[in-house]
Amino acid sequence: MKVKEKPRLLLVNNYNMEKAYHLWEKGESGSHHVWGKVELEKRGKVEVEIFPHEKYRILNKIGNVFKVKHLDQQLRILFYGKHYDILYAPYSLSNTRLLIVLKLLGIYRKPILVTIHQPFMKTNSTNKFYRWLSKKFLFQYDGIIFLSEKLKEIAVKSLNITDKDQLDKIDTAQWGPDTKFYNKITNKEGDKLNYFISAGHTSRDYVTLIEAFKKMEHQLKIFCTPKSKPQVDSLPPNVSINASFIPYEQLLKFYKESIAILIPLKYPLVQEGCQGMTSLQDVVALGKPTVITENPCINIDAAKEGFGITVGKGDVQGWIDAVELIANDKEVFQRMSDQAKAVYKGKFNAELFGEKLEKAVLKIPLR
Repeated sequence: MKVKEKPRLLLVNNYNMEKAYHLWEKGESGSHHVWGKVELEKRGKVEVEIFPHEKYRILNKIGNVFKVKHLDQQLRILFYGKHYDILYAPYSLSNTRLLIVLKLLGIYRKPILVTIHQPFMKTNSTNKFYRWLSKKFLFQYDGIIFLSEKLKEIAVKSLNITDKDQLDKIDTAQWGPDTKFYNKITNKEGDKLNYFISAGHTSRDYVTLIEAFKKMEHQLKIFCTPKSKPQVDSLPPNVSINASFIPYEQLLKFYKESIAILIPLKYPLVQEGCQGMTSLQDVVALGKPTVITENPCINIDAAKEGFGITVGKGDVQGWIDAVELIANDKEVFQRMSDQAKAVYKGKFNAELFGEKLEKAVLKIPLR
């Protein structure tokens, strides 16, 4: 009897997966930054190859002119067909914009599996044609994993997805942190926790956060990028901003010594997606309390799960009240910290994501 061969997955992303995998091998980063490769291979039913991120930079420059990101990678994929069965793109459109057009035209025929973090194309548009077009392109994918139940619900309703075959292509999964990596860096009893911390660059509302800390004495450290650096008239002495690059391993040391991780968000409603999800992984993995701007598109509700407090967009007083509660009530702090660890173990980790990802891969028909 012939043994069924394992599906061969080709992994591409909008950042360098080879580098991310190398950092994981060295123990400097978690496996979740390789989007399930490690977990799939441990489970043993799927082979995963990382496709080289960039070879001909000039092609990417040309692609950027026409708003086709990672053109170099997509063109090389067209000539690599015999080496893989399914293309896996965790950032969907970012690495497949050209490929799904070619698929629609019948030129590219390989199955594509994606994860969806934000509203897909014009899903939330009031224009019927834009929604029709979004749906047409969405179902050029053969497997679609929404990283949020709410995001899936919005897409199904807005795009009027009722066909059973199309609904069968859709799954949800909670992207979660690597337990083995974080277990070695969590706090020990007696560690000094000296400040609050906020890090990230996507849809961050650091201006509101700074306004809140102007009225408090607690220390706040912000880590961002030059593009996301908040534009404020004056910075209070208890707030510091680092807008230069620091390695993730170094950022984790700052996280470890913090009282709580703060995730202030600001974005247009039509772009509401999984903003803040990466920072939330650090929250639960490190067993930290959090304060986060309300975002219904994140599967794990920090307030309902008991490890954090949610505040409204732009609510300065809400931030003050939440920070003061965590800083001054030791019982609240400890309860939130313990609950973050419990959520991490039971609901929100890389192993659970790998299990869901494997199911999505195995149900895709191979060509």
